[in-house]
Amino acid sequence: MALIFDSFNKRIILDTTTISAQRIWSEWVDWHQNNSNWPLAFRQVGGDDLGGGLLIPPYYFLLNSWRIRPMESNHDLVITGNLFVAGGGVPVVRTLGVYQVNTNYTVPVQAQAFISSGSSSLTPEQIRDSILNAILDNYDIEGSFGDTTKKTLNITKSNYLQNL
Repeated sequence: MALIFDSFNKRIILDTTTISAQRIWSEWVDWHQNNSNWPLAFRQVGGDDLGGGLLIPPYYFLLNSWRIRPMESNHDLVITGNLFVAGGGVPVVRTLGVYQVNTNYTVPVQAQAFISSGSSSLTPEQIRDSILNAILDNYDIEGSFGDTTKKTLNITKSNYLQNL
């Protein structure tokens, strides 16, 4: 089922309890192609390729008093992605009927996204351990970081730079 665009009241009426900001924007783009006489509902930024499989996540800003209205039922609404109101405000308005709708926004924590082409990426712990093992190798210290052996390593900036 498609979303409903109430252009007179500037409302995008949802048909589901879980939706992404990208789907809302994408359906609005399709709708707006045949309804360009109405004020814009969205501005989108992001999605830029940073190289190496990194992308800036898209941000969607509601414009011109357009808002999201949940479907008419009691439910928990989950909106994933970066959905905001340009200039501030709340993107979701109340239902017309007397319904209890709890809205949860799930937004990315990072300012960039990573696209992987099927290969597994390293965890932060693996990256940390690899860096520390390389440092230990520079100082001819036996063992590895992350094992159960406790080590004390006193490396100052000057003696580390001398061994580079």
